Amino acid sequence: MNILKILTGKRIVGNIGEDAACSYLKKQKYKIKGRNYVAAGHEIDIIAENREYVAFVEVKTRTAGHESIKESRPAASVTPEKQRSIISAARSYAASLNTNKKYRFDVAEVIISEEKEVLDINYIESAFTLTDAYAKHPHR
Repeated sequence: MNILKILTGKRIVGNIGEDAACSYLKKQKYKIKGRNYVAAGHEIDIIAENREYVAFVEVKTRTAGHESIKESRPAASVTPEKQRSIISAARSYAASLNTNKKYRFDVAEVIISEEKEVLDINYIESAFTLTDAYAKHPHR
């Protein structure tokens, strides 16, 4: 069973955020090449391309008023471990490409209301790099 197809409350909120991030990217002249791409047990929320970049996008959706003390911003939950997971899947995806485009790891922070309406999107280009992800654990 594909866990991404089970519509739990968390998955519904995640889908709203991913839809909003895709709409944002399309307005920025990106083509959506994939959603929920899975390779070797690792997942990328969105893969998008423009003329210059292939962007691997992690979407973090939060409901306004439910901020966490542990997490100052939704992007803060993209830990080095999560970054390495995204990079692993991105390597698999990139191996099938024949392109001269640059690769980038972005994070989309999406804030929604209790009624599930998108209130805000904060899109962070180059939110992390290979160096960031492997700085403390270079042998992983």
